[in-house]
Amino acid sequence: MRRFVPFLAIAILLAGILTDPYTYARDGSDLISPAPMWQLAFAILDIGVLFAIVALSIRNKLRNAMVVAVCETAYYLAGNAMLYLRDGPMRFVHGFGAESNLTEHAIVVVVRLLLVLYLSVVSFKPVNVSTQRAA
Repeated sequence: MRRFVPFLAIAILLAGILTDPYTYARDGSDLISPAPMWQLAFAILDIGVLFAIVALSIRNKLRNAMVVAVCETAYYLAGNAMLYLRDGPMRFVHGFGAESNLTEHAIVVVVRLLLVLYLSVVSFKPVNVSTQRAA
């Protein structure tokens, strides 16, 4: 179960990245123009870091996964703040589905924070290992 929760959270976050119009398009406009290379690289690096969190969770290195998740959350928030400063509030009010885009971003941020919280609680909780010998 300790490995499944991070895997599920990462799957939700990957879905959020892949459905975000800013991953592929320059802005949320109805007139779709390709995203600049740095904007696409931002999403690709984010996906790579999420896979690193999964790998660390599978290897039961939850403290390291927590540190990476904190850094990844800060990276995600900083990148989206940069896009918000570039486009302003039009990012969330312009184009089809703008309100669902705002809802999706809120959900993704909450899932990221819950993942960090879960990893911090689980990583500092002692593992209950049986020390009995086989007879």
